[in-house]
Amino acid sequence: MDDLTYGEWGSETGPRGNVREVVGLFNSEDDIQAAVDDLELQGFSNTAISRPARPDKVEHTLHHAVYNARDLEDNSAVPRQAFVDPESRTEGLTVLLLIPGYILIMAALGLAQSYGLDVWQGVGLSLMLGILGLLIGGFFAYVIAQKRIERMRREKKWGGFLLWVRTKSFAQEDTAVTILRHHAGRDVHMHGPAHG
Repeated sequence: MDDLTYGEWGSETGPRGNVREVVGLFNSEDDIQAAVDDLELQGFSNTAISRPARPDKVEHTLHHAVYNARDLEDNSAVPRQAFVDPESRTEGLTVLLLIPGYILIMAALGLAQSYGLDVWQGVGLSLMLGILGLLIGGFFAYVIAQKRIERMRREKKWGGFLLWVRTKSFAQEDTAVTILRHHAGRDVHMHGPAHG
C-alpha cells in the first residue's frame, strides 16, 4: 500500500477500507498517556495515534446520541483528533492565561509614554491593566479546563477513553497490541484490511 493512500480515512476507506489499526479502551488518562509514551518510544509517529473528537462533535456527526465507546471503535464516521498530552495542554493554558496580561501591560506602557505620565502612574496603570489581563486570561483558561473536565466525564460515562493506532506492518501490529494491553487497554483488537 503506498504512503499517499495509506492515511486516508472516510466512510469508504475506514476500517473496511485501506486503514489498518489497533483499537483499545482505557480506564484512565494515566493509562492512555503511558501507552502513548510507550508507542512513541517504539517509533510510532504521533500522527498515527488518534482519539475521538469532542463528544458533542461525535454525536453531531453521527446524528445520534452515543451511550457506549465500543459503538465508536470500528466506526469510520467518528470524527477524530490527534492525541494531545497533558504537558501540551498545560502549556497552552499557561499561554492563554498570560497573553492578555502581556498585551494589556504593553498597551499601558504605550499609553503612559504617549500621555507623558509619571513613572509611578505608568507602573500603576501597567499593574492594573496587567491584573485585568490575567483575569481575562484566567476566565478563558477556566472555561477551557471546564470543557475538558466535562469531556472526560462524558467519555468515562461511555465506558472508557478510546485510542486508535495506525499500523503499517505485522510487526507494528504486534507491538501496538502488546503496548495497549500492557497499559491496561481493554477490548484491544485490530480492524482494517490485513497487510499484504
